[in-house]
Amino acid sequence: MNNCNCPAPTALTDIPSENCGINMEQIQRVIFQRGQTDAPFDATDVLTLSAWQDYMAATDDTKTVITPLVGGDPIIEPGDAITTGGGDNSTLNGVEQLDGINPSKFSCFYNSLSSAQEKALKKLICETNLTAYFVLQGGKIAIKKISTDVWGLAIQSFFISDRGNSGYGTKDKFNVSFSLPAGWSEDMTIITPSFNPLTEL
Repeated sequence: MNNCNCPAPTALTDIPSENCGINMEQIQRVIFQRGQTDAPFDATDVLTLSAWQDYMAATDDTKTVITPLVGGDPIIEPGDAITTGGGDNSTLNGVEQLDGINPSKFSCFYNSLSSAQEKALKKLICETNLTAYFVLQGGKIAIKKISTDVWGLAIQSFFISDRGNSGYGTKDKFNVSFSLPAGWSEDMTIITPSFNPLTEL
């Protein structure tokens, strides 16, 4: 696999002991920003409302935009293995060969978007260097953190459908999806900012 070292380390890497596991729980909004070479936040200012407001007001590549509340079904499907062979003559001894990991896929739907919201979200389809910050239930945010530097999580292939309508007694629906590259969650952490991003952004 591409992310494996050759030659291999002299010993297996220790698996750290942790008292608290990480669970994203429900994704309720998404904040988008173009990918940045320099970290847009540090571990302190990412917790403050003013830092986020500055990026939302920006007029350059650092600008962030936030979606309305997710209508439902926010899911991240983990990427499965890319393999060759297995039980046949295409590999040595018929042993399945692991070649890589497919991207993970985020999907959800939004209800009752205005035409202006739909049009703005569709502009993201043309972006080729997007990152996402996931706003979670309880006002937490999932970010990429390395040391004290903070970025959004890299995403690819953003898509939003046209309006769907199922008639009487229903809400119009828009399907949204994008991919997260293999290894996307390795540097993910969840923060609790000093404000509620579900209601204050």
